[in-house]
Amino acid sequence: MKNHNDEAIKNYFNSMLNEKTSDSKEVLEQKVIEKPPENLTVGLSSLPENLVFSETDITTQEKEAVEAEESSAEANQEWKNISVESEFQVLFFELSGLTFAVPLTDLGGIHHLDDSINTLFGKPDWFSGVMRHNESLFNIVDTAKWIKTGESAETLNYSHYILLGATKWGLSCEKLLGTETLSRSQVKWREVKGKRPWLAGMVKEKMCAMIHAEELVKLLNSGMNIHGH
Repeated sequence: MKNHNDEAIKNYFNSMLNEKTSDSKEVLEQKVIEKPPENLTVGLSSLPENLVFSETDITTQEKEAVEAEESSAEANQEWKNISVESEFQVLFFELSGLTFAVPLTDLGGIHHLDDSINTLFGKPDWFSGVMRHNESLFNIVDTAKWIKTGESAETLNYSHYILLGATKWGLSCEKLLGTETLSRSQVKWREVKGKRPWLAGMVKEKMCAMIHAEELVKLLNSGMNIHGH
């Protein structure tokens, strides 16, 4: 297991939290959500159909105006951080000397990682392969390679994979550190999207990243790594 200097880790996560974009509003929306299940499993508006226009009903200028409005609305969609209760449970896990946290409400399950993983061609280098569990197939991420630590499944002893919500994506980890109840004040929440939308914030005392599972899955589905490449 590789040890990292605590101060260096703190600076690493602080640098990610402090990223800002000029078109983002510094707003943190928090909503009350249901408590996580004990077993750690989860299971554009449109025009009315009768509102149809022919090409002769709409001028070119009107078309351009509508397209511009739609484009602007899409560009201005706000990034929203995860919603948690005043107190919420998280799972801590470790890999490559770094600790991460994920809310139990965003956790779809935890399974052992073994040698039965099947590799697939034509996938990103961080895609380890596919594993079967209870007749379901899951996409396994070489998490250290995805976050660019300089290590990978070839140098680390992954033991489990953590499923993100109800998706088919599983993050490899070296060690499960258990669950803990946190209060919102114990997390330094990210307020803008920045360059790492997957980062919800940092757990202050543990100096570790809180994962925004929904945004991370978006990157995985797009074949992108931690840097969006």
